[in-house]
Amino acid sequence: MKFSNRSSRLTSSPLYVFSRKVKEQEALGREIISLGLGEPFYDTPEKIKEAGIEAIKNNKTHYNPAAGSMELRKALAAIHGVTPEHISVSSGAKPFLGAVFWSLVDEGDIVYMAGPYYPPFLQIAESCGAQVVLIDTKPTGLRLTADSLKEAIDANAHNQKKSYIIINSPNNPTGVVYEKAELEKIVELCKERGIAIISDECYGKLSADPDFGLRNFSEDVIVINSLSKSHAMTGWRIGYAICPPELNVIVGRFLENYIGCPSSISDAAALVALKSEPLPDLVGQRELVHSWLGRLGIPHTKSEGGIFIFPDFAEIMKKKGISNSVDLATYFLEEAGVATTPGISFGEKYDTHLRISYCLKPEILIEALKRLKKVIL
Repeated sequence: MKFSNRSSRLTSSPLYVFSRKVKEQEALGREIISLGLGEPFYDTPEKIKEAGIEAIKNNKTHYNPAAGSMELRKALAAIHGVTPEHISVSSGAKPFLGAVFWSLVDEGDIVYMAGPYYPPFLQIAESCGAQVVLIDTKPTGLRLTADSLKEAIDANAHNQKKSYIIINSPNNPTGVVYEKAELEKIVELCKERGIAIISDECYGKLSADPDFGLRNFSEDVIVINSLSKSHAMTGWRIGYAICPPELNVIVGRFLENYIGCPSSISDAAALVALKSEPLPDLVGQRELVHSWLGRLGIPHTKSEGGIFIFPDFAEIMKKKGISNSVDLATYFLEEAGVATTPGISFGEKYDTHLRISYCLKPEILIEALKRLKKVIL
């Protein structure tokens, strides 16, 4: 069987390859504490679950519109100060990465992206034919800056194709939150250079400023968001996008043809979620990990939002004779029974890092850190 050229642009990230290794260990009967999960440890709140159950009882089990129910779109529009024509709902946030890129990007167009990056950003952009320009943020404290973006733009000034940038704050995998003043400069630079901004704000509620969004600086920003992290609804698969209405029409066509409709049951639960308080920020867990890393002298940029931190284990790897992040994560998995995520999943330059999720009950997080400490020292 001969596969398409397009299919060769999609590969399995080490993130997903390593998660299978974790499952294998669990299948052998080992008790693994996972610091690799990208979801809250909380269960979905009762009110939201009840709304889903009521939807089933009331036979809300038929097709939804491809862009979500008008009731949910109106509720999201009211929260974000736009009209329902700006809103589309789908089965999680990820379909919008595909739908937005497929709607905008032609072969050879540039997509600027800060590294370390969430793996599907790169995979989806390249599968659409984009020329991805990665901007290493190690020299700037794991934060994209207007100066580093300008340098990348100037280096590609010869390319007359359309240009885009994807911004993710709070960031996966680093947990950093970009300073508002810097974001404002980035937005202004993009306006000057005609670069469209796609803002992934899925972790926005888990931060010190849960109501901040990049559209505060420009109504032209395309926002991708979800209820997965904010309301512990990962399995319900409800995400949404805020787009200019003319783009939303095209995005809707991709949803109709590639995705279908979001679950009518999840749609009903989302309406209740929007009237509920989001999950609390994980300040306590964040500080536990910062303190642990500090005591062990492991270099790290402080996480300020979301559920992740991205420490650099280069010295520990040297001490243990470990050459890459996959082997380091395997060592921690096999020797400590603790799962982490190899840094190479987020870019080749980050092969001495691990992504650690601290979104666990504090007592379980403390146990995981104790286990890691034993095999590090």
